[in-house]
Amino acid sequence: MILARALIIAGVLLLGGCSYTYGILATMVDGRLTFVVDPDQRRPSACLTSIIVMAQDGQRRAQAEPGDDVQLIDRGVVWSNSVGYDCETRFPVTYGAPLAGAPKSPEQPGREVGAKPLTPGVIYEVAAVAGATGYGGGRFRLTTDGRVENLPARGPSNDR
Repeated sequence: MILARALIIAGVLLLGGCSYTYGILATMVDGRLTFVVDPDQRRPSACLTSIIVMAQDGQRRAQAEPGDDVQLIDRGVVWSNSVGYDCETRFPVTYGAPLAGAPKSPEQPGREVGAKPLTPGVIYEVAAVAGATGYGGGRFRLTTDGRVENLPARGPSNDR
């Protein structure tokens, strides 16, 4: 019994050590919203397999267009793109630019949303997956004068 518990604990520790997280910042590059890795954090070594941007409040912000996943649109998603593990895109990533790489297999259905216009003042969350084990995220909002404000990670004191 003790050996079984020890093996389970060791397995969990080994699997947990395989994944990592990183912060994502939003910035303007040549007038286009672009996502970069926070320079104070570990940069993912793998290419991106998915990226999603959604309104933090989860409210619908756009109309679905042909090819969009309506359920995602209804939850406030304004852009969602993914590819299979044979990916090519690395940071920086321009908002709305499709990720390069082989499409997901039929066993991995894509849930896509073409990039929608963003509304100044709305807080958006961005999340990305690098390879199979790197998870990144960040929060930002656009200002009325076209600047980008990055916001601290979501928590009890800054979740609005």
